[in-house]
Amino acid sequence: MSSNTSLLTSGARVVVTTHAEDGTSIFHSDRVLESFSPFGPTGSSFAILDVRASVPVNNLEGPTSPQKTLPRVPPAGINFCITNIAPHFSVPMHRTVSLDYAVVLSGEIVLALDGGEEKTVKEGEFIVQQGVNHAWHNRTDEPCRIAFVGVSSEKIKLASGEELGETVIKVPGQ
Repeated sequence: MSSNTSLLTSGARVVVTTHAEDGTSIFHSDRVLESFSPFGPTGSSFAILDVRASVPVNNLEGPTSPQKTLPRVPPAGINFCITNIAPHFSVPMHRTVSLDYAVVLSGEIVLALDGGEEKTVKEGEFIVQQGVNHAWHNRTDEPCRIAFVGVSSEKIKLASGEELGETVIKVPGQ
C-alpha cells in the first residue's frame, strides 16, 4: 500500500466458489468488501469476509452479506475477517468466546495478556488464541493487517466453577 491510511481504509477482495446444480464447480462472487472503521481513521478497521451460523457448514449455501460491525463468532459458528490496526493504536483488553486462528499479513503487533505477558508477532507469523483476555498494541509507524478465523468455543470454566464469558469492546457512539 502506498500510505499508512490506505491499508486502513482499503477493502478486501473476496472470491467465493460454490457448485452448479449439476455439481460443477463455479464462482459464486468476486467482490471487494469495504472496511468498517468504528474507532475513526486513526484507529482500527475491520472487514468481515464470511460468517457461518453453524458447523459443519452447508457448502451449497452462499456466504452471508457482510456486516459493518465488530467481528463476532456466532454461538455455534465461524467467522472469517481481517483487522487493520493503525500505527501507535491499541485495542483494549477483551475476550471472545472462540478459538481464533490468526496470521499477521503485514506489519507487526504486540499481543498482551491480562497477566502482564506480551509477545511481538511479525508479518508471516501465526497466533492460536484460546479465548484469553487480550489486547493488541501496534507500536510501529506502519499499519498491521491480521487475518482471523474464529471458531465458536465453550466458555472457559475455572476450577472454582466460575465461567469466563465474552468482554466486549465499546464502540464510540454505540
